[in-house]
Amino acid sequence: MDWFAWDFDRPAYFQIYADKDAEAATEGPALAALLDLPPGSRVLDLPCGWGRLHPHLAARGLEIVGGDLSLLNLRRHAAEHPAPLARLDFRALPFREACADGVFCAYTSWGYFATGEENLQQLTEFARVLRPGGVLLLDLAGRNFLKEAVAEVEGQWLEFPDEGYEERATWSPDGRRIRTERRCQGEAFRHDIWIPTDAEARACLAEAGFGAVRPYGGLDGRPWAAMAERWIYRAIRT
Repeated sequence: MDWFAWDFDRPAYFQIYADKDAEAATEGPALAALLDLPPGSRVLDLPCGWGRLHPHLAARGLEIVGGDLSLLNLRRHAAEHPAPLARLDFRALPFREACADGVFCAYTSWGYFATGEENLQQLTEFARVLRPGGVLLLDLAGRNFLKEAVAEVEGQWLEFPDEGYEERATWSPDGRRIRTERRCQGEAFRHDIWIPTDAEARACLAEAGFGAVRPYGGLDGRPWAAMAERWIYRAIRT
């Protein structure tokens, strides 16, 4: 089983990421502003998770359709933030071509797949479902910032007693993927995410059919910087 099919579909996932609800109050309005689409635009929230960012997109008058692989997340989304929802795989989206004005991909949700071809396919599918001139907002971890942060604790188990879990982060031998192991509620989790360089992210966007890429270095729309904690790309479907 792929790691993401397991990790995001366990009840302990909500305990590990409980802080994300509070962070949504800042992240949601900021990312929606960077997406910068007019009211009435149809936006695919991929992945939508349990819908923590949905209210902030909807507050801008956007028509939101959520999609996720996790049934557990989709059920919580439906209960807390009713909206059109679909269970899906990023490599083959169940939407027709050019059906959306925007695709919203937040919180380092690109790079999950084991091969470069599959990760490129995710972006190609995003381009396929966007109308020409449609907008992709791709929110990634800044690779250089992450490398520096992990260097101090790599390979060490860190305890988070208030949150009720422990974790250990390591880089893959080739330095391309970050592997984060967690133990919570007697279960083991292991994220394994490709963290691209800026050049790799831009090259994949271009190959998938995106142009006019505008990069940001933070939620406040500051200019992109190599050491920024977040690399956020606003790209236009050509």
